[in-house]
Amino acid sequence: MSSMTKKMSEAGAGNVTLDTGVGVPKKGDRFRCQNCGMEVKITADCGCAEGEHVHFHCCGQELTKD
Repeated sequence: MSSMTKKMSEAGAGNVTLDTGVGVPKKGDRFRCQNCGMEVKITADCGCAEGEHVHFHCCGQELTKD
C-alpha cells in the first residue's frame, strides 16, 4: 500500500458520514473542507442529468457548500 493510500485510509477511519453528494453545482458555487479549509470554486455549470450526484471529498469527508 502506498503511503498516500494509507494516509487517505487513516483520514477517514472512525469518521463515517452520510455521503449524499453536493447536488448539481452551478458556476460560482464554493465548496469547503470543514477540517483543513481547502476550497473548490466551480467555474462552469455541471451538466449531469438530474439524479446523478457530484461528490467532492477532502480529509476523508464530503465538502460542504459555502
